[in-house]
This record gives sequence, C-alpha cells and structure tokens, in this order.
Amino acid sequence: MVGPVIPAPIADWREQLRTANGPTPTNQARSLRLEPAEQHPIEDDLYFTNKWEQRVYRVLKAKQAALPDNQTIGIIPLAGMKLLGSTRWPDFLITYKGRAGVIEVDGPHHAGVRRASADHSRTNLLYSAGVEWVDRIDVRDVETAAEVERFIDI
Repeated sequence: MVGPVIPAPIADWREQLRTANGPTPTNQARSLRLEPAEQHPIEDDLYFTNKWEQRVYRVLKAKQAALPDNQTIGIIPLAGMKLLGSTRWPDFLITYKGRAGVIEVDGPHHAGVRRASADHSRTNLLYSAGVEWVDRIDVRDVETAAEVERFIDI
C-alpha cells in the first residue's frame, strides 16, 4: 500500500515565516525596509523614499479624512508592482471608486532628455497595466502643504 508521507510540522514555522522578510511580510517599500530606518521617513507604518513623498502623503491623508466613509481613497506608497520586464515601485498608487492612478514625486534627478524618456516609457507601461492616470509632481512644488493641495484634486 502506498500513501502520502506528511512531514512532521516545524515547531516554530509561524515565527520563521514572520521574520523571513522583516518585521511583517509586505511588498510596501521592500527595498527601503532593507536599509537602515533612519535613512527614510516612516509615518503610519508606511515607508517613504524622502521628505517630499512624505509631504505629499500628508496632503493625501488629509483629503482622505475629509471624504465620507463610503467614498474613501486608498493611498499605497511604494507598492511593489510587476510590469512587463521589470518590477517598479510607484511613489503612490491611489485607488478611488474602482479606479487606480499613480502619483510620481520627481526630484532633480528626473531632469534631462534621457530621464524624461525613461519616465515616459514607465508611464506607458503603467497605462498598459490598467492604471487610469499618471501624474508627476516636481519636488520644488511640494515645499508647503498649500502647493501640494493645488496639485492634488479629488
């Protein structure tokens, strides 16, 4: 008679699973979580690449709080996303009423023709993957909450 062999359970398998990828399993900002915490802002248990992204997040969070419960937005910073041929981490994936959009906070390294071309290609990949809109905000336009609010209109 042949039957399946079930291995003996590992006593601490849950703890091993919990600690395998850091404090909690998540795709959110995985590359940032692997770096020292003092290098990147953290707010509401969410990771940000820099202070400019954190400023945008605070305005988005205020917009979210002002909406009725049945019309809330989802704010997903630095979510890992597999696109054709590569894995990307958009600065913000925003969901609202069955739609998805991306906000990119562009720093000085986005200047120049070569980077603009790469940004355009990435935007096209996002559109092809079903993201309805992609907007870019320059870090020079996020120095105050009022400047960010002009950009973000829900």
